[in-house]
Amino acid sequence: MFLDDSRRHSQRVCAHVGRHRFLYLSLVLHALPLGVLGYLHHAGILRIESAQRARLLDAGMQLTAQARLEKRVQDMAQIKSLLEQNTGGTRAPAPPPGVEKEYDVRPDAGRRQPNALIEDARELSRAIDTIERNIKADQLAKLLKIPKEKALERLAKVPKPDDAVFAPKTREEAAANIAQLETKARKVLEQRRQQLEQQQNGTPVTADAARDAGAGAGAAHGEQSGAARGARKGPAGTGNGEGLGKSGSGAGAGNTGGGPSTPILDQISAFTNPDLPDRRTTEYTAGGLADYFDHGIGHIPDIDAKPMVKESGRMIGAGGAYANRVYVNSWYLIGPFEGKFGGGLFSNYRYPPEDAIVLDAAYRGKGNRLLRWEYVDMTRYPLIPPMEAENAVYYGYTELRLDEEQDLTIWVGADDDAQLWINDKLAWKGGNFSKHWFFAKVYNTHNTYVRDYNLSEGKRVVRFRKGRNKLLFKLSNGPTRLFFSLVLTKDH
Repeated sequence: MFLDDSRRHSQRVCAHVGRHRFLYLSLVLHALPLGVLGYLHHAGILRIESAQRARLLDAGMQLTAQARLEKRVQDMAQIKSLLEQNTGGTRAPAPPPGVEKEYDVRPDAGRRQPNALIEDARELSRAIDTIERNIKADQLAKLLKIPKEKALERLAKVPKPDDAVFAPKTREEAAANIAQLETKARKVLEQRRQQLEQQQNGTPVTADAARDAGAGAGAAHGEQSGAARGARKGPAGTGNGEGLGKSGSGAGAGNTGGGPSTPILDQISAFTNPDLPDRRTTEYTAGGLADYFDHGIGHIPDIDAKPMVKESGRMIGAGGAYANRVYVNSWYLIGPFEGKFGGGLFSNYRYPPEDAIVLDAAYRGKGNRLLRWEYVDMTRYPLIPPMEAENAVYYGYTELRLDEEQDLTIWVGADDDAQLWINDKLAWKGGNFSKHWFFAKVYNTHNTYVRDYNLSEGKRVVRFRKGRNKLLFKLSNGPTRLFFSLVLTKDH
């Protein structure tokens, strides 16, 4: 019975289609072009979106390249300032307006054209040449015991290398010209740094002569002591494992000799070695002395919760809320970028935000997604990036404002690894692939770390400027959970 019903139904359908075949044929002929048009429209939208994406990525790379040029000119202005501070009052001609101002990184910052940057770089280069010539004249006058004017006349007769910079025709030529001028300026600064070290420590003789001279004669001739030579070992002057001292001590990257380091020598060393800690950022107080982190030996710093007054924000002093423990919760975030797997994440890939912060730029991220900077004001602790991903890299940028120059203690923690730059100087580097102790304490025990703003691997004292301070962190995540924590306290 069921088979007959089905057969009769199909026969009726076929008969209906046969009677109205022209109607159905017309519907098919109309539907076919509509389908083709719909497909072409969808494909066109995809092509437009792809072209827009390509333009955004290209614009992002151009903006980053532009910011790098601005940073080079800014570094030249800082080199000029450092050279002027130790030349006995010798001042070079003032640079053109705007050169010595800090090139801003905020989205509303005005970007300067490459030709204008080249003119600034040339003016700064000429000023640095004048300072260098005066330094050499001072040395020559002292050596030959002649007036400085005579020394300048002698130097004027010395042929100069041909370092003329021609008008660039392309952006690439402009970038190359500015890079050439910056490299030249850095060489001048490095020569000055070596001269100041020789003045401070004495001119070292050969190794054999130094050994034969003996301790007494070595001291008489300005030779470095054994302890001073040991201080040269390691990236932060940690030759004996004890080179990291408290703020104000003689140890640190700026002092590689035997005597007390001069402030200007410290400043030059900090500028030429931005990824080495200076004397104010070399104390690791969470569980022993080490270069940034104690390679697996550490603990979450203890705090006294009774007098604690917690707050979040980016203002310290006037204009900020009263607190003695401040969680930095407002950041521009970007990510995830593709990251390394396993232990490799502790030496992760480098992406454009490490070269220049351009908050209106877009980049290609993990999974070919388009990444933009996103402002996050995280009310809850700790900071967790909105787009969580495994084996990924994130960056965060913010600005901290202080009513006066002062020392603050930074408390840093991350799952899995983090680096933190303050005013373009590396202030914290995890690099610790043995963090089982940290994760076990955070996740596997009953604790009050979140309540107390204390998901911290360690802490150190950092000198902050009055006014605006720039902060950039790099967060590398492996499997599962991730977070970044930065808390500030002022220790009296």
